[in-house]
Formats: sequence, structure tokens, C-alpha cells
Amino acid sequence: ELGQSLERMAQTLRDQLPAPGSGGQGWIPPGTHPDPRPPDEADVVVVGGGVVGWSVAYWLKVLEGRRRHGMRVLVVERDPMYSRASTVLSAGGIRQQFSLRENIQMSQFSASFLRDINHYLGVPNEPPIDIQFQPGGYLFLASPQNGAALEATVQFQRDEGAQVTLLSPTQLKEKFPWMNVEDVAVASYGLEDEGWFDPWTLLNAFRRKATSLGVQSCSGEVRAFVTSTNHAMSSAPPSARIKYVHVHMADSLEYQPVACAIVVNAAGAWAGKLLEAEGLPRGLCRPLLPIQPRKRYVFTWHCPNGPGLSCPFLIDTSGAYFRPDGAAGNYLGGMSPPEEEEPDPSDLSVDHDYFQEQIWPRLARRVPAFESLRVRGSWAGYYDYNAFDRNGVLGPHPRLENLFLAAGFSGHGLQHAPAAGRAVAELVIKGRYETLDLRRLGWDRLVDGEPLEEHGVV
Repeated sequence: ELGQSLERMAQTLRDQLPAPGSGGQGWIPPGTHPDPRPPDEADVVVVGGGVVGWSVAYWLKVLEGRRRHGMRVLVVERDPMYSRASTVLSAGGIRQQFSLRENIQMSQFSASFLRDINHYLGVPNEPPIDIQFQPGGYLFLASPQNGAALEATVQFQRDEGAQVTLLSPTQLKEKFPWMNVEDVAVASYGLEDEGWFDPWTLLNAFRRKATSLGVQSCSGEVRAFVTSTNHAMSSAPPSARIKYVHVHMADSLEYQPVACAIVVNAAGAWAGKLLEAEGLPRGLCRPLLPIQPRKRYVFTWHCPNGPGLSCPFLIDTSGAYFRPDGAAGNYLGGMSPPEEEEPDPSDLSVDHDYFQEQIWPRLARRVPAFESLRVRGSWAGYYDYNAFDRNGVLGPHPRLENLFLAAGFSGHGLQHAPAAGRAVAELVIKGRYETLDLRRLGWDRLVDGEPLEEHGVV
């Protein structure tokens, strides 16, 4: 019923607005450069041009089938150079080792997608896509206090089909002789569909394929909406529909209203702020979407006598992590700070003392060779941090009838983007989840105050 309702809304919009070439701004044909200005109308406006937003746009075009008119999808990205984008500033990992069923299933879907990426995202007459996947696996270390919990989590992961093994300290030392295992009770090691890849290549592949299918994009920031409020049924709670999004041009006071049938909030770290924008009825946006930007540092270093090519993506008992970065003794890593020590997210400056004082001692304790490492570079990026339970929020908004959410993945957005994008597209087009049942990741848990606990947040 939801899918049929959305299709009727989209068709009504098409009937009311000018057709391409008839005096309206029209739709840009596939293969041409995107207009710097947004169009006058779109069936679906995806706010956010990171990997999640482009995945949603791609799957909308794939799943729509051979429709007579074709769904007009617009992706709005405020940072076209992606200089502050979470996608390209991430560590690029994918793993099956989660404690929440939905997260495991999304990782499994994404791993299969990435394995056959050229089948999905390959564009005719263009070179094949190489995301430079490195199947190093994730290695989680547990202290004696957390050993039993890790063992239980691994059993759950195995029940869900993940290929994960447990290693004792003796087995760890045999497999990774460069590691200090004195305070490790047990470790879990991913044997399949885990590793790391190039985030920019995946983002660009989604973008190029979606564009070839007819998706349009523009540079700008959605700062306001125009809505219509529905009080027709006195027995039902009030609701509203978004009729227009206002896209503000970069470095300009000018904005373009875009009429739309559906809006997808894939704004990442700014998804919560977007739902506080002008024009949205405040009473209908409660509870507030608890997604906020959290700044995370990534450091790179060189250590010629380090672990080498046998090194996995290691998660230490202290929370510090690292992995190889190419060959020749290069590595990257970082660590999330305690809640009370969160850095100011207002800019992406790097606190180099944080590495020297907090991360390096932990690395050197775990890998003695890292005592002589040499820092080579650093950057900061954003987690779209869901302060409620650190899991993504997917699906329809309960009071804004034509708004869908795809944000709040708290560092998992890159690896879950293929699955999350398809899930949202299924809701928009078919009115239900078909591939994965992700209903528990919906808005209801925010209203009910029932968080979904994920213990594998890095």
C-alpha cells in the first residue's frame, strides 16, 4: 500500500509539472554533465551525495524497472569536492563481526555486492572497477574481562553464517609472532568477506553508474522545506508532506525550490540537523533525530620492521586499531575517544598530541616494533554518530509522510551502503523490505526508547 501510494504521488507530480523541453528546466539526459543548478522538479530528492546517498539513487533506478516515464532522481551534495565527506575520509574496512543481526546481514549483502561489483556498477565502454580489496580480515582482541562476551558474540556470528574463528593467546602468537599477547584472553578472526578497500573508488563507481542510468546531481545545500499539513482525519495524529526542498547554491544567497514527491535524508553526519531545517513542523519532528557529527582522526605511519603483509585489521583491547596501508611498511590507524573527551567537531583540524599521548603507547604495547614508527600523515573525518544506539536509522519518518531516512551508521556507512541503499529503494518503490528485513532499524525504536545495542562499534 505504501509503494502504491508513493507511485500515485509521483505520477500526480509528473502530471502537474512541465515536461522536459516544454518550458520547464527539464531533465538532463544520461551521459551529459550535470547542471550546476538543480531542476525545477524531481520525483525523488536524495539529500547527501556520499556513498549511502548514491547507493540509494542507484538502486532506485535499478529497481524501478521499465517504467514508461522513468523515475527522476536528484542527488544534492553540498561538498562536491568531497573534502569533508565521511566516505572518502574513512579507513575503508568491511567486516562480518557485528553483534546485531541486521548489521551482519548488511555486511554479507555488501560483501557479495563488492565481489561482483562490475556486474552491478560496471559502465559499458569504461575500464573495469578495481576497489583494491585487501582480504586481510579483522582481528578483535579481548581482555580477560571481555573474553566470555566475545566468545558468545562469535557463536552468534557463526549462527548467522559468518566465517569467524576464535584464537587462544598461544594460537595468536603462532600466527602473528610480532604481537604481544600477554593481556589477551581470546581473539576473534574473520576468515572470509573481511578486509579493506578504497572508499573513493566505490563512491565514484556508484556515482558514475547512477549517472549513466539517468540520475541527476547538483551542488548545493538543502536548508529549508515547504510542507503541507494533513489534519483530515481527526482520529489520526497530524502529519505533513514535503512539497518542495530549497537548494541553496554554494557561495550565494540564491536558492532553487525543487518540487518533489519523495525525499531521502542521506545527509550523514548532518542528517539530524537537516530535520531541524526551516519549514518542517517542529511538533512533527519529535523525537529529534539523534544523529550528530563526531570527529575522528586517522594517522598514517611507516615502520619497516612492522607486522608486514600478514597483518590483519586489528582492533586492540584498548580500542586502538590499525591496518596495513599498501606495502613497504606503511600503516594507518586511530582510536575513538571516551565520550567525555570528544573533540570539537566544528572543523577538521587534527590534534597530533592525541596520537603521541593516547594512540602510540597502545600501539607500541601491542606491537613492540611500533616503538620506532615514524608518523607520515594524518586527517580527520566525521562519523554520522547515532547518539541513541550507534546504529543506522532506516525507513520512513512516522509523521513526515514522504520522507525516508538512511543515516546514523556510526562508522559503518561505507561497508553497509550497498545494502542500505537497496533497502531504502525497496521501501520507496515497493512499499516493503524484500531483500533484508531491516524494520528494527526504523524510527519506532527512537519513539519507544528501546535502543538496539551493537557491541562492535570501533
